[in-house]
Amino acid sequence: MDASAQGAKATYEAGRAASEALARSQESKIRAVGLARLLVAFLGVGVLVGIVWAHVPSWAWGVLAGLGVAFVALVMTHSRAFAAKDRAMEALRFHKRGLARLDGTWRAFPTTGADRASADHAFADDLDLFGPSSLFQLLDAAETPFGREALARALLVGARHGTDAVRASWGADLVARQEAVRELGPRVKWRESLAVEGGVLRSEAPDPAPFLLWAEGKSPLEVPAVVVLLARLLPFVALAVWLGARPLGLPKPAWVGVVALELALSFRYREATAATIGAVSAHAGSFARYGSLFAAAVSEERSAPRLAKLLEPLASAEVGVVREMVALERVVGFVEARRNEVFRLFIGPVLMWDLNFAVLLERWRRRSGARVRGWFEALGELEAFASLAGFAFDRPDHSWPEPMPEAQLRAEGLGHPLIDAARRVGNDLALPRAGCALVVTGSNMSGKSTLLRAIGVNTVLAQAGAPVCARSFALGQVTLATSMRVRDSLDEGVSHFYAELQKLKRVVDLASGPPPLLFLLDEILHGTNSRERIIGARSVIQGLVARGALGAVSTHDLGIADLADALPGAVRNVHFEEQVKDDGTMTFDYRLRDGTVQSSNALRLMRAIGLDVPLDGPVAQPLPVDPAS
Repeated sequence: MDASAQGAKATYEAGRAASEALARSQESKIRAVGLARLLVAFLGVGVLVGIVWAHVPSWAWGVLAGLGVAFVALVMTHSRAFAAKDRAMEALRFHKRGLARLDGTWRAFPTTGADRASADHAFADDLDLFGPSSLFQLLDAAETPFGREALARALLVGARHGTDAVRASWGADLVARQEAVRELGPRVKWRESLAVEGGVLRSEAPDPAPFLLWAEGKSPLEVPAVVVLLARLLPFVALAVWLGARPLGLPKPAWVGVVALELALSFRYREATAATIGAVSAHAGSFARYGSLFAAAVSEERSAPRLAKLLEPLASAEVGVVREMVALERVVGFVEARRNEVFRLFIGPVLMWDLNFAVLLERWRRRSGARVRGWFEALGELEAFASLAGFAFDRPDHSWPEPMPEAQLRAEGLGHPLIDAARRVGNDLALPRAGCALVVTGSNMSGKSTLLRAIGVNTVLAQAGAPVCARSFALGQVTLATSMRVRDSLDEGVSHFYAELQKLKRVVDLASGPPPLLFLLDEILHGTNSRERIIGARSVIQGLVARGALGAVSTHDLGIADLADALPGAVRNVHFEEQVKDDGTMTFDYRLRDGTVQSSNALRLMRAIGLDVPLDGPVAQPLPVDPAS
């Protein structure tokens, strides 16, 4: 482990030890309370048997009542102990995941984002953003689908097309994202609380979509103001008439007329009332279950403008999510009283219970319904920032990208963030302006493809607002597109070469900009013969450079490297090479060097895996043909 990550390791180890101790103490408490419950239950049964079958003093009833109270208190204590243990276990999981990210065992994390992988995206598949051993799997610390969706969007945002105003604000937006991630990085306890509440919810995470449909829809309940007023007043009138019939000299059945009016009004709006109450009763719980998670999200103020903006709709004193959830839960709690049959059939109609609380639910929907989706989206953004902040906290050796006013990419010590630090090799490179390219040559397994992916993945991290795997990194606004991993299709009749052409065409089309294109092409046109490959590749690279794109191309064809002579100052050659020991074995230092490679290792690699080929000398002659065959 890199020495700079020792502080993060110490934090996680301390958190793990504290969480394990808390979990153990709660487990001991659970056993003790469980034993006490059993003892109180036995004593209660014994006292009850004594009351029923023996002549015990009357104070035995008081003992029985006391034991009942004690049992209820123990049940509540037991429940709180279980909840505390669950939270301790989720905190333990949070710190274990942090340690796993540091020691390289994060590839066992269950969430890989594989459902978001798409071979049709401009760069996601080539750069391993999703799926096993992916960037998403390393970063993801979200516990809700909203957080995972927000994190995926942050990684896929690479092509930042938009209006001139949007493009002009790119640098400011990047700085704002960085400020948010920087602020949340050291806030380990806050990120832990968010993970804990989300983790407790995870096992039974309800889908709030049905509730959103009600909240954002149009209610069938349209009640005139005068009816709302009558619904509030008539229950009191009915009660007053019933109690005051004799003192006021009213006929005894006078209150029946008031109740009849109540029933008539309730019947008039019965269908709309039932629809509103049914929709909310069935789905409000899916919203209310997120209450503790929202409360954790707003538990601390934030100074970063991007975070403050996210928290504003959640923590508003007037219609903040916590306040509105409390208000909704209160109304729904009263609505649930109707589940009692006696109340629903006899008391509820006199109080006009359903109509009154349906009106309150509709009032809540008009006040806050349109905000519910925004609350969940803000929660998801906070979880995404927390994921990126965890990455920043774990890797203090990574640098914060510097946004540049013009399209360019400059890096010192650039490495691939998915490679463990002990094996990672950093390289310096520069694409100083729009309309320039690197042609990367080198022997097999020397690091060409890894370099291109390191450029791409770090560009994705930079645009998401995260630190990058480099000593320094400067980036202007670019549109990222790649052609690396090519997949043919037998079902669609698409050959490997034609599939590559389709990806290459997509890259070229994106060069129309703005902003300028950052292209990464690995083994360009390797599916055809060398003559046509060189002609086609040179033409593609020349066209991209002429259109103001910048990028890197890897190849084995030195004929493509001749572009550096044809386009001096626009195309630069760099290479990797292997080192051959005296005993013939090869090693790689993965260091990027200027110029073109002067050696190759394909035949040596073939011999290394057991294929009998000569390392030099003439090509073998065809085998003789038997004339009799």
